[in-house]
Amino acid sequence: MANRGISKLLNAAAAMVAVVSCMSSIVNSAERRRIIQFQMTSTTFEDGGLIPPRVGYTKTVEFPNCFGQNISPQLSWMNVNPKVKSFALTVHELEDPPNVSLVVYGIPAEVRSFAEGELSKPSDKFVGGKNARNMGTWRGMCPNLGQKKHYEYEMRGTDLDARALPPGLTAQELDAKLEGHTFGRAVLVGRFDVELQVPD
Repeated sequence: MANRGISKLLNAAAAMVAVVSCMSSIVNSAERRRIIQFQMTSTTFEDGGLIPPRVGYTKTVEFPNCFGQNISPQLSWMNVNPKVKSFALTVHELEDPPNVSLVVYGIPAEVRSFAEGELSKPSDKFVGGKNARNMGTWRGMCPNLGQKKHYEYEMRGTDLDARALPPGLTAQELDAKLEGHTFGRAVLVGRFDVELQVPD
């Protein structure tokens, strides 16, 4: 009798796990359907390709190993969900995710591209957040000699009005604000191999 009771309890527990798993699968499936992906391209670099040195941060007394001109790359995106009211863009190093080069959002829905250098200075086309150097504009990468780094450019479509969010949000704060408000994302990955790209 005791064994039968244990068996019933185990069966009930297994059934409950199956129900929870099924519900989770349904929710995840619905979320995947709601978040339709779109495309992003760049004339500055190919997806998975080398980022030109000019995109890197400028050499300064504080950062003597830097080598670039701090020119933000060209970006274009297309095939966007019609529900999108604004876009948000972040750029971070995959090897060290807290190392964020750019956090901008409130990009109006009608904007579908940025020219080279356009994200390097304030603009009415975006609201500046706060990157790893507390800047609201592009801050180019600065890997050390011998390093090989990858940088993810993520554009998200949102249902928020372009001026719904205050300036100065960090990448983590932006993620929290966009929870439940994202309608698609596009990703590009560029890489730096300092020994290949930067002359001695």
